[in-house]
Amino acid sequence: MPHQYFAGHPLTGSRKSEILHVMARRLLIATILSVAAVWPQTPPAEPVSGSVAGVVKDAVTNAPLADVPVSVDEFRANTDAQGRFAFQRLDPGRHWISVYEQRRALSAGVYALVNAGQEVTGVEILVKMGGTISGKVVDEDQKPVAGAAVLLLEKKFEFGQMAYDRELTATTGDDGRYSLQPVRAERSYLILVKKPLAAAARAAAASEAAAERQRVLVPTYFPSAPGAQGAQPVVLTPGENREGADVKMAGAASYCIHGTLDVGGGAAPDSLTITEHMALLMGSTFAPVTVKANAEGKFQTCGLHPGSYLLAARSGESSNPPPEASVSAFTPVLITDSDAQDVKLLARPPARIAGDATWDPPPSGSAAEKLVSIGLIRSIVFDDEADAAGLRSSMGGAFQFGGDVPVPGPFSLGRVPAAGDYRFHVSNLSQGCYVKEASYGTADVLHGLLRLTGGGAEGRVRLVLACDGGSLTARVADSDGNPVSHVHLYVMPADTPSEAALSSSIQSSEVEKGWSGVTGPLPPGKYLVLASDLELDGTAEPIVKLWQARPKAKEVEVGPHAVVQVTLEIAGIH
Repeated sequence: MPHQYFAGHPLTGSRKSEILHVMARRLLIATILSVAAVWPQTPPAEPVSGSVAGVVKDAVTNAPLADVPVSVDEFRANTDAQGRFAFQRLDPGRHWISVYEQRRALSAGVYALVNAGQEVTGVEILVKMGGTISGKVVDEDQKPVAGAAVLLLEKKFEFGQMAYDRELTATTGDDGRYSLQPVRAERSYLILVKKPLAAAARAAAASEAAAERQRVLVPTYFPSAPGAQGAQPVVLTPGENREGADVKMAGAASYCIHGTLDVGGGAAPDSLTITEHMALLMGSTFAPVTVKANAEGKFQTCGLHPGSYLLAARSGESSNPPPEASVSAFTPVLITDSDAQDVKLLARPPARIAGDATWDPPPSGSAAEKLVSIGLIRSIVFDDEADAAGLRSSMGGAFQFGGDVPVPGPFSLGRVPAAGDYRFHVSNLSQGCYVKEASYGTADVLHGLLRLTGGGAEGRVRLVLACDGGSLTARVADSDGNPVSHVHLYVMPADTPSEAALSSSIQSSEVEKGWSGVTGPLPPGKYLVLASDLELDGTAEPIVKLWQARPKAKEVEVGPHAVVQVTLEIAGIH
């Protein structure tokens, strides 16, 4: 009988039985796997969801609030007549239940921990209702001032500087009365009252003695201060209707500006704009007044109160012609106790902005060969028409100049309008790279504006880039050790000198399921790190709170190219 072979070896006796047994077992396993491949698979069990229910109440009266928007994750609902809300099918974890409504200036929220299959009930959200501020505006003779703009101002930080911007606006009626609403509670505001800039060229005004001209009302802060430094802050308690916030406006002699718009032999605008400039107040609040120049370029405008004004002339800020073809100029004018005479406004063609870029320290690998995008961004207003109160309410946009340039080496951002304020912007950097320094002449344009005054060459841009930045992530839990979501990780340079500087240097990332996103690139150095449900809303208040909360932060050293991970407990910031 011939031998049977397996792998070249004869099979005899016990060896043959063993091999046959192994082959039979393998055949059985293959059959089972084949059947399993076609048999319907049991899907993995989904996480058992939970639910949460509660009520929204007034923090002062404890009364339930109906028809209040409530949100949890992607779910939205309004409270019923008894202030109740409920959300089903929530994933296990810690959820932020948020209440926000602009109409009543409501904003609040709480966390709720939902375990698998758990029905969380009895959640109570106490909200602080907004209120109103009302009063009367009178002149120095105690007569009501009609048609005055009443601005509710809130502190903000912009480009590392503190300023005020309007939150709400009202207009006084014939009886001088106004009402601002809704005003958020427990926020500090200033109230500014001003008449529209009603400058009108009047030939007779120039020949009149200042004492004989019609007096004008000067912008006034509540209750009767000429500037923001002497203003009295207004803070509402929840639900408060503050009455009697009366403002007495001072009067002053009116003055004129006489000047010449020099077209320089080219195609230039035949008109200019005059905008009020008030210290610590964001200039975008007021709409400019347009003044026409005659055939010789001379212009005159009167009816101006003492103060600072910005005269500007521009053309070409539209799609046709392009902004690169524009001419522009601006000059500040200060009126104290006399007319401004012989003001020169020279319209200049676009300026060529150039500079030099270097690495410090130089990068390695592909980062050293990558083009970097460098540009200037200029915000503009397409429609300068003012409302009845003389306030700007039109839409705006932006022009951007520049492009991709090699680093290191010289670069040019092209031709830009020769007068105006620009934001310096750098992008398309490799991972770990950042702007270390950016200056124009002696001005820091990394944290401030690049300002062109139309006065000719003022300097070159100096740009220093670095690629030794580190990064930071955090694991965040509550006081019981549970991972948190819907909070923010804030990373602050430890040597930040002021609140205003913090506003332009702070970095943040979202925290979800106990872990933050990656924050960076971070220049090597020491940082203060904390996690909070505090939201940055564009105003100064949350920045001030973070500044005051620095003692609660953890100090972390970030070295060159370092990847740092920290563990934090959520910090309460009020």
